[in-house]
Amino acid sequence: MSEDKPQNKKTEKTKRQSWHLLAVLFIVFILAIVCCFIWQKHLWNLGSIDERLAAIDAELAIPDAENAAVYYIRFLTDPNTAAILDDLSDQTPSAYRKPWLDIEHPELAAKLKTHRAFIQTLLDISEMQEARFPVYPSPDSDSFGVLKNVRTVTFILSCAAANDLAEDRAEEAHNKYRCQIQLASHLQQQPAWYYRLVGIAIEALASGNIRRAVMWDEITTEQLRSLENILEIPPTSNEAAAEVAARVDRLIEEKERSELSLTARFKQWFLSRDGRQQRQQRLHLIHLRLEATRRATPILIALRRHKEKTGTWPESLEQIEPKLPEQMLTDPQNNGPFVYKRDVDSFVFYSKGPNVIDEGGSYSGSADDWPIWPLKIK
Repeated sequence: MSEDKPQNKKTEKTKRQSWHLLAVLFIVFILAIVCCFIWQKHLWNLGSIDERLAAIDAELAIPDAENAAVYYIRFLTDPNTAAILDDLSDQTPSAYRKPWLDIEHPELAAKLKTHRAFIQTLLDISEMQEARFPVYPSPDSDSFGVLKNVRTVTFILSCAAANDLAEDRAEEAHNKYRCQIQLASHLQQQPAWYYRLVGIAIEALASGNIRRAVMWDEITTEQLRSLENILEIPPTSNEAAAEVAARVDRLIEEKERSELSLTARFKQWFLSRDGRQQRQQRLHLIHLRLEATRRATPILIALRRHKEKTGTWPESLEQIEPKLPEQMLTDPQNNGPFVYKRDVDSFVFYSKGPNVIDEGGSYSGSADDWPIWPLKIK
């Protein structure tokens, strides 16, 4: 028993030393984190985040006369415009989804005729090629006001175009689709992700309108070509723009972190890596879906041309493949082919999605097929 006591004392001493060492290491770790934040704050003071964001604004600046953003901000924050948006925003949802006649929604048709000048102004602004919004506007700024209003504007354009299509004003409908695509392009030109995501959503809606117009019973060969011209508006993404976007995203993340308390800042720092990766993965998936839709819509036009020429839909995509670029026929979500299936006098056309499993065009639950036609209406 006497021999066990020294051994127990030695064990207890070793345990105390281990706990002391862990405590010292923990304190050193905390001090390192604090020093890191102090060092970062020092760097921010030397060249503040706001100054670096302002430098990017200056780097991307274009003359106001060539800047569509200046005109959007001026127009969409005007009190008269706000009154028109309020007048048109509470409309029948079905009018957005399918072509409709004046007699189906007479009050709405009358309002759209009253506000033709409003729509024409949007069409005129969309003809401009470039837009430069402030990189990081404050939440109460006019730029954020525009982002709040463009969703309403997009639905108004869709509603008016659906009426044009049913009332045999195809050219006017196509002008509104072009306006939507250009508005989407203007927002996707911006380096900050919150502009780009709104632009992607608008392009997705415009693409659905165009696909619906392609499948409209009364469409002509000339109108198909008009829709093709709209789709030829070039995408805005390139390597240089991607590099600037990455810089802006990092600065915005730093700015938002710098405004937090030390505890909240540490928590965000600890979790930011996973959060950033999830956001990047989500953005990547959204871009792949957008690119899949961009490639598939001209294929839908080719299918419609075949129907107009022969009186029937093709039995397979092989019948139209020679008329299309090879890249267009490759689904960017999985680098495989799109799925086309004849069904009596109709068809289904879709992407198998990232999981490369043919789920019959279903996009619900775990199924990730991406429908091209028929449209998926949310």
